Amino acid sequence: MKMKVLKQHYLAATDLLDRIANEALPLCARLIFAATLTVFFWRAVLTKFGDGLTGLVIPSAGAYGQILPQRFASVGYDTDALNSLDWLIVMLGTYGELFLPIMIVIGLATRFAAIGMIGFLLVMSMVDIWGHNVMPGQLFDGDPGGIIADQRLYWLLLLLILVFRGAGAISVDHLLGCWLAGRPENRQSSDMLFR
Repeated sequence: MKMKVLKQHYLAATDLLDRIANEALPLCARLIFAATLTVFFWRAVLTKFGDGLTGLVIPSAGAYGQILPQRFASVGYDTDALNSLDWLIVMLGTYGELFLPIMIVIGLATRFAAIGMIGFLLVMSMVDIWGHNVMPGQLFDGDPGGIIADQRLYWLLLLLILVFRGAGAISVDHLLGCWLAGRPENRQSSDMLFR
């Protein structure tokens, strides 16, 4: 008799956890991202803008040094010797680093922003390894402090939760989905886009 009651309580508890997981996991992932990574990315992006209003389109020398270290070194650290493609790469990286974290935190186009951050994370890791000679570390080595092998896999996990689960109910995506669902011509498409 006691086992039957224990089993019922267990099943009720797991059922409750299953029901709240769809909302709790994305919200927790976004809150953890906000608490641990948003300021990291914002501080990094502030070093990439140049001076004044023109700095919004003319990146700092540090931006080239961070994003294209070997290319920047090959031209003797002279920003005037870089080409339009170099500028475009630096600007895309800079604005990605600025806007993608904001989109994730507020839950706007969250799945796409998380995919963008995953791409950014992969590029950032490759630049760190091959451009800045950061040791990638090893998995299964008993040291969870490896910058690339360990820490960035945790970052990836947060982002994958958002890719697969969406932003959850407390998000701009949810508000947009509710607004679009109220329009008869958009009922089905809003269910797929904004979750």
